Amino acid sequence: MRVLLTTLNAKYIHVNLAIRILYELNRDRKGLEWKEFTIKEDKDEVADFCKEFDVIAFSCYIWNITQTLEVIKRIKALNPKIKILLGGPEVSYDWDDVISIPEVDYIIVGEGEIPFTEFLDQYPNIESVSNLVRKENGNVIHTPKSVSFDVKDLATIMPYRNDAPETLANRVLYIETSRGCPYKCEFCLASLDNKVRYLPMENIKATLLYLMEHGRVVKFLDRTFNIKKDFTLEIFNFILDNHKPGNVFQFEITADILHPEIIKFINEKVPVGLFRFEIGIQTVNQKANLEVSRKQSFDKTKGIIQQLSSKIEMHLDLIVGLPLDYWADIKFSFEEVFKLFAPELQLGF
Repeated sequence: MRVLLTTLNAKYIHVNLAIRILYELNRDRKGLEWKEFTIKEDKDEVADFCKEFDVIAFSCYIWNITQTLEVIKRIKALNPKIKILLGGPEVSYDWDDVISIPEVDYIIVGEGEIPFTEFLDQYPNIESVSNLVRKENGNVIHTPKSVSFDVKDLATIMPYRNDAPETLANRVLYIETSRGCPYKCEFCLASLDNKVRYLPMENIKATLLYLMEHGRVVKFLDRTFNIKKDFTLEIFNFILDNHKPGNVFQFEITADILHPEIIKFINEKVPVGLFRFEIGIQTVNQKANLEVSRKQSFDKTKGIIQQLSSKIEMHLDLIVGLPLDYWADIKFSFEEVFKLFAPELQLGF
């Protein structure tokens, strides 16, 4: 059986960490391959590459779901026998409409490591694969199971082992040090996994060393990197001890809980331009925050940003469309955040 792990990245500079991890965990299996495309590539050429495989597994996100569905229609037109397996956040939590598409055969719901390995083990008899949505005799069948991948099993995994090292320097390289988020903001899929699980520190440092050596921009995928003060400082110290000229590191942080020791450390030790913080302010309107179970002090957040703005490049996020957030509230939030004069202000919907 030939299986292709693939995705359509938004741009060439981006990489997909998920398919690299799934490939590494199953790399000894004969017939398993991986390849990335971009949403701007010719869809017929993508379909032509895929047409000889038995199963195509696509990693789906908000930025590629439309193009992915177009590609799979062309794949099926070339070879109707191919089975299409979808996974990722864009199909995990609202899969009813997607599975109804004739060209979609299977969907893995939620975290993919355990179900994907079970799928490879059991195919074509996949009735007991965890969290798999499938079709049988015109009916949609979902097999929900409470499974959680032990991230300690990633201790020996190097996701970028199979990339040519010289190709990494001009790409944004993603790393995860934890999964889950302690907060319950109802607009965010991360709130569905409230148990924060940390990868083994030795694995984190080994991957970081490799990315610092061969890459330039390293982006941490942790939903709130600064939950644990000691963990945060250990990673920061490791970066300071080992980074190369030109390296840049981006972290997603919650500013109003940033520990004073971390602030002091940054101001005293971190070179200008080495760190970049993405901070999700989302709204200044406390009624809207409370409505979506979000706790945030904008005054504290603003104060932290101002304390660090001379050292850290800031990327600030706002959301339009939250409940109880009306035009006047949105305008006020935009103006208040704009006055912080961050290099980047992102407006999401």
